[in-house]
Amino acid sequence: MKLIDTHAHLQFQAYDSDRDEAVKRNSEELEAVINVGTSVDASEKGVTLAEAISNFYASVAVHPHHVDQWDENTSNQLKSLAQNPKVVAIGEIGLDNHLYEDYPKPDLKKQAKILDGQISLAQELAKPILFHCRDAYDELYDQIKGYKGKVRGLMHCYMGTWDQAKKFLDLDLSISFSGNITFKGNNHIRDVAKKLPADKILTETDSPFLSPEPRRGQRNEPIYVKMVAATIATVRNLRSEEAVQITAQNANFLFDLPI
Repeated sequence: MKLIDTHAHLQFQAYDSDRDEAVKRNSEELEAVINVGTSVDASEKGVTLAEAISNFYASVAVHPHHVDQWDENTSNQLKSLAQNPKVVAIGEIGLDNHLYEDYPKPDLKKQAKILDGQISLAQELAKPILFHCRDAYDELYDQIKGYKGKVRGLMHCYMGTWDQAKKFLDLDLSISFSGNITFKGNNHIRDVAKKLPADKILTETDSPFLSPEPRRGQRNEPIYVKMVAATIATVRNLRSEEAVQITAQNANFLFDLPI
């Protein structure tokens, strides 16, 4: 089995100039790629990619950045998209309390409202959830702890502490790592990867963002998930093929991929 990128955005503008070539090389190199929606439009484009490429899949959602795009019809639009057999999850959804130059000041109350609505959709459709979180791990845990035993999914691009990770593990969520696990200053992320139960660890890239060392600052691609897996192998004292097998099996199990 080859590596699986559980979180990419090949439908994003960063690939507009060479998407066909990027899709070809990444589909050939990897077992599977899940292209994740952040808005209705991005979700639709991810589904279109999944329909076109046999080992591409999609996840649909409205990201907390785009909370102001949510209206009374959004849930119905997402539900319709999620009926597609290539849609394997609802996400990325969650809370984001980081201050960005290009986005309004975060409103966690608004974010929590659309988060709950999309969790309900995941429950209705019996699909796993891709949770996004930045600068709000404690707040997100408080928001979703009542769903213990009622949802399944993962914490995408994990950047929190081990103590916070243990709380999400108690909710039976998995933890996924992106290229920032390779960054020199991120020992705390590698510490989490070292301590996690083997059946709870997954790999991703969050392409086009967070290219791993030594490609940091350049456009990321799903094929660079191999650098994430290599770091996981190092911190867990595994052979590279063991890290590939473990993380791919975990992804296959969580998303019920036909592999």
